Amino acid sequence: MKIFKNRGDIYIPKSENKKSREETVLKIILVAVVVLTVVFLLLLNHKYKTVAQFFGEGEVTTTQLALDEQDLPKISGKTNFLFFETDDEKEIIHYIMLIQADKDSKAYKVCSLSPKTRIDNKSISEIYKSGGGASLQKKLTEYFGFEIDCYAEFENSSFVEFVSKLGNMVCYLDESIRFSGGSGDDKYTIHLNEGEQNISGRELSNLLRYYSSEKEQFNLENELFLSAITRLFNESNFEDCDSLFKLFIKSSTSNITVRDFENSKNALMIFCLKNEDITIYSVNCDYEKNVLTRQSVKQIKGYLSK
Repeated sequence: MKIFKNRGDIYIPKSENKKSREETVLKIILVAVVVLTVVFLLLLNHKYKTVAQFFGEGEVTTTQLALDEQDLPKISGKTNFLFFETDDEKEIIHYIMLIQADKDSKAYKVCSLSPKTRIDNKSISEIYKSGGGASLQKKLTEYFGFEIDCYAEFENSSFVEFVSKLGNMVCYLDESIRFSGGSGDDKYTIHLNEGEQNISGRELSNLLRYYSSEKEQFNLENELFLSAITRLFNESNFEDCDSLFKLFIKSSTSNITVRDFENSKNALMIFCLKNEDITIYSVNCDYEKNVLTRQSVKQIKGYLSK
């Protein structure tokens, strides 16, 4: 049946029956068009989130992002680091922590320890004084039962200089801090207000020392150091990673070699370029008379074992 003879023509049926039949056909066609349109739009919305994606622009962008992900190097494994700061005479450990770069799950894990921690009736500070960073690395490896791959120790002034070259960092304090501590040439002071603070390298060092040695709030020490690590690993620093590594080697005493650094370039790329996607873990610990509790040792092993 021909409903319209020519474009623009209005067809007038000759009889009421024919008119009624043709109206029914028109209604059926209209309903079918509406239903098909709704189904089409639902399918379109499921596959394409925006109009731009439907017309091609979105598809190109999505494909490009996928290619970028594929172009990134594959990394795996876990590396444990021992990091600590001493006074400039290398007599006192201000703070000490275990750090894991987990390349399997793309995560940082930080566990701050007390410098007063006793292992086999000797404190961490005493073990360090008798054998240096390598001796301390070996002792902690034996104590926890997992491999600590590398260590890095900074004298206070060297750490402050190193961090200062990276610029100030932002941190949030739950309370105002007014404190003076230390003795002789190793005195330090903190004058910081509650809330968001822009802190220098010296203030970062003093805060870490304060949380570790004075307040013994290792969870706050973890959070502060995790903030510093997150800030350190970014796209800009990755582009300048060779000169930063040279500065790191110059500023610290470490068994990390140039070969270690070169072998870690792929991991550095991921941790810097995907910084916002990196997970962070704060591993807290409890003590009984300067000895780690069994539960804390178990927890540390659970997080840092490979």
